[in-house]
Amino acid sequence: MSESSKSKEVIHFMNQLDLASNIEGNRLFLMGNQALARGAIEADARFVTGYPGTPSSEVIESILPVAKSLGIRAEWAVNEKVALEVAAGVAFTGLRSLVTMKSAGLNVAADSLLSIAYSGVDGGFVVYVADDPSCHSGMEEQDSRFYANLSLLPMLEPSNPQEAKDAIVEAFQISEMLKLPIILRLTTRIAHSSANVRLNQIRKIGRKPAFKKDVRRHTRASPIWCMEQHQSINNRIHESKRVFEQLFLNRFISKGEEEFGIVASGVTWNYAIEAVEQFRLDNVALLKIGVANPLPDILIKKLLNKRKAVLVLEELEPYIELNVKAIASEQETGVVIHGKMDGTTPRVGEFSHETVRKAIGKLLRKDFTSEMQPRKAEDVLSVREIQFCPGCPHAGTYLAINQALNRLRLRKEGAIVTGDIGCTIVGMNKPFESCWTEICMGASISVAAGLRYSGIEKPILATIGDSTFFHNGLQALINLVLNNIRVVVVVLDNQITAMTGQQPSPSNYQKYTGDYAKPIKIEEISGSFGVEFVRVVDPFNLKATTEALIEAINFEGPSVVVSRRSCALDARRRKIIERAGWIDPQKCTGCLACIKLSGCPALAISSDKKVAIDESQCGGCTICASICPYHAITPGRWKI
Repeated sequence: MSESSKSKEVIHFMNQLDLASNIEGNRLFLMGNQALARGAIEADARFVTGYPGTPSSEVIESILPVAKSLGIRAEWAVNEKVALEVAAGVAFTGLRSLVTMKSAGLNVAADSLLSIAYSGVDGGFVVYVADDPSCHSGMEEQDSRFYANLSLLPMLEPSNPQEAKDAIVEAFQISEMLKLPIILRLTTRIAHSSANVRLNQIRKIGRKPAFKKDVRRHTRASPIWCMEQHQSINNRIHESKRVFEQLFLNRFISKGEEEFGIVASGVTWNYAIEAVEQFRLDNVALLKIGVANPLPDILIKKLLNKRKAVLVLEELEPYIELNVKAIASEQETGVVIHGKMDGTTPRVGEFSHETVRKAIGKLLRKDFTSEMQPRKAEDVLSVREIQFCPGCPHAGTYLAINQALNRLRLRKEGAIVTGDIGCTIVGMNKPFESCWTEICMGASISVAAGLRYSGIEKPILATIGDSTFFHNGLQALINLVLNNIRVVVVVLDNQITAMTGQQPSPSNYQKYTGDYAKPIKIEEISGSFGVEFVRVVDPFNLKATTEALIEAINFEGPSVVVSRRSCALDARRRKIIERAGWIDPQKCTGCLACIKLSGCPALAISSDKKVAIDESQCGGCTICASICPYHAITPGRWKI
């Protein structure tokens, strides 16, 4: 490839509008999620939706800038369940739709997914879920492949960005052939890895939407209908097994009589094929599994035949390994299966080159790791707790919570603060050390209610972000009101879905297209639910926020305090910070109260053991100025 061609690819990577290019054979340097987005464009998906969740968010973010020009409706939904149902409605009319989410989101959408599987679809319908081995973005190490078994739906698992693009195009076609949703799964390393991706032409199917009344298909009102629908799914999957067996995502490599075999899927295939080629392992047959459901039984049997031992490489749970063992037991070949269940590979964390080489070494009784002994990150870098960004309004909220508890002479152990998903949970770390729990979206309010039910008398505060509140906190708040449960709900409203990449929140839903959308006010919703005590505060005004929290804690019944101020990162992006703060070295005594209480990363100890402000980081939040006992800090300034 010429230098000019290389430069052109880099330019294409930098310009998102090139994702809409209709030049067949053109190459873009895309990450897995961007490749998926391109595949949906090529397949003529008419509707794309989802809820922000790393590592899946970039799919919708990549489509949004080009959606209008391509005639695609793309939007963020309030949660994954709603996204799935809206996308299903589009697919019921014969048009193609895509819904995206992270693994935890599939749990939220599962109720609808299983029911929609029974109804089936007419237009292609792809459900993209991104799993996260090693918990890079938080939450549990969920293996979503088991949802394929639970829902009976087909699941595809590409192993690189090119396959991701091509797989989603194929998924739409198979979905229409079977009239079933197709689940497409990536893990973090594939979703966020980048490669040159060859483009195909963008199809224009040109269908008109239509929806016919068919109660027997689209409802579960009769046990007989339910069983018919259940049987129909099984029949369609069974009849199409050959299609999945021959799909390009599955690949069998063998010269005929190899003594050993390796089965791999997803990112582990890349590590395995590299090791086999590098060390010239001619005595190993290889099977790549790119269809998690239905598994390619014929290829698995072919691999097992005449092998002495087989190694299964897969991240997270032994999903493929269990099935390979079951098939091996039916054949009675005596082949030994190695993997997670005998400790050859780990069941926790993502795989690496070293993980795979160690496992292959155990299979062949050789050492393939001597050439590769990378230093572990924890041996090189110092470990530090996650902190709020400089100027983050949440720091002000948690500082006010601690001050309110101190004013009430409760201290931190005298009250319970439940936490929720997102930036809000950072309040568990120093210097705040406030949040006690984290379960899932909206659970802070429900858990707080349960703690109150148990008989605990001390004050209980539930902290939750604005996007999380709209995602799954509304029902929990209604439950508080219905049962008159004395809990303080503190909504940290930074008016954006911050932790997953600055996506819009219903509290300030300005669409990427520039279209105006009316903000939904949390205080108005809370009041309409029957909450009698509702206050809106600015977390940069520590005194007023602290007073409001004290009132809420003393209120006999459910209360809501909305702590509203824009996300610091969003404020920088929109250039609403006019100037950074400044410390007068003559007044500063080096007491470090500002650092100890706020934990702001923009504050540092200078050479003379006083405090200095890093102007490149300062968010102008005024919090440090509010807590300095010697009035040594001149606050920064935000535009109002």
